[in-house]
Amino acid sequence: MKNLTSIAVDMDQDQKGFTLIEVVVSMVILSVGIFGLIKTASSVIYHQDNSRLITEATLKTTNKIENTKRYGANEPTGGAYGFNYLTTDYLTDEVFAEITDQNYRKIETDGDFTITTNLQVYPSSSSENFDDPTSIHMLEVVVTTVWTDSRGQSKNVEMASVLHRRQFIE
Repeated sequence: MKNLTSIAVDMDQDQKGFTLIEVVVSMVILSVGIFGLIKTASSVIYHQDNSRLITEATLKTTNKIENTKRYGANEPTGGAYGFNYLTTDYLTDEVFAEITDQNYRKIETDGDFTITTNLQVYPSSSSENFDDPTSIHMLEVVVTTVWTDSRGQSKNVEMASVLHRRQFIE
């Protein structure tokens, strides 16, 4: 018959499983790794959504500028639009508010975006103003698109273009 000490020694040598401490340590390491992946996935989703919103805001801003440029293009054939239209009827047709005699502004909402369009005499140091629209030779169109991202931060895209009264030779 074997004594108790030799039985205990034999049991230690026959052990093939994990101890409770090894299992707990491996679970902690696995949990930290999984939480890291969740945090990374959340960050990727935020940045993808942010990129989508920046692209959409940029397109809206560019389209506003291009539409204004389209209205401002003088037509030598006597079309309805042109630079004179842009400095007179366009402001009332599109419901712009007068800020100064050299600056008009329109604010509109498009989905999650607030779009502000400024039409101002360029350069601002000139004596030209909207009271005498035929004297204006250049206008600056500044469009700012603002939105709030999923984290509550305000973001914006701003673009500008200078439009010149074209002179056509007949």
